[in-house]
Amino acid sequence: MADFTQAPLDDNITHQEVTHSAVVLASVVGTEEVVTSGEMWTTIHMHHAFIEAGANTNPQSFFVQTNLAATGNDENWVTVAQFSTTTNTVVTEDMTATEAAGVTELAIASSTGFANGDYIYIRDTTTVADSEWQQIAFVTATPTINIHTPGLETGKDSADEIWSDAETFTYRLDLSGVGRWRVVYMNQGAAAMNTAIWVRFITTTDFV
Repeated sequence: MADFTQAPLDDNITHQEVTHSAVVLASVVGTEEVVTSGEMWTTIHMHHAFIEAGANTNPQSFFVQTNLAATGNDENWVTVAQFSTTTNTVVTEDMTATEAAGVTELAIASSTGFANGDYIYIRDTTTVADSEWQQIAFVTATPTINIHTPGLETGKDSADEIWSDAETFTYRLDLSGVGRWRVVYMNQGAAAMNTAIWVRFITTTDFV
C-alpha cells in the first residue's frame, strides 16, 4: 500500500515569452508556494527556449529558492539550486505546412542547425500557450524534423516556427523545514536574447 499521494500538476511560472532589454534586465518571479502539513517534496520542471536567432553569449538562469517562513521574512530567500542555459548559436525555421495535433513529421525548408536528440521549441505565433517543447527523434534530408510520438500537442500552421537549443531542467526539492518556495528566472546581459519559459511542479504528500 502506498504511503503518499500527489497533488495536481500546477504552474509556478506560467508559459510566457520574456522580452530582453539591454537597459531593463528582465526577471520573472514565480508564485510563492506555501508548504502545508505532510508535503514531503516537489518535483519541478523548468522549460526554456530562445525565440531570437544568433549567438547567445549570456546564459540565462533559473533559481530555485526557499524561505524558512510561510509568510514574511522576505529578506531571507535563499537559492538552493541554479540552472543556467546554453550559450550555443540559435537557429530557427518556419514550418512549411499545416500539421494537426498528433503529427510527428514536421516539414521545414532547411534542417541546418538541428540534430537528432536535440530539444526544440515549436512556437505558435498566435497563441503562446499552444507553443510546445519537443525532442527531435531524427532529421531527414526531405527536409523534415521528426519528433517522438504521440506528436504535437496542438496543431500548428505555416505561420509557426521551430527554434533550436531549447532545454528542460528538473529539480526535486526536499520540503523538510521549508516554509515556502518559488522559482525566479533571470534574463540578463546586453547580448542576451528573448526567450520563452514555463515552470511546472507536482508535490508529493505523506498521509497525515
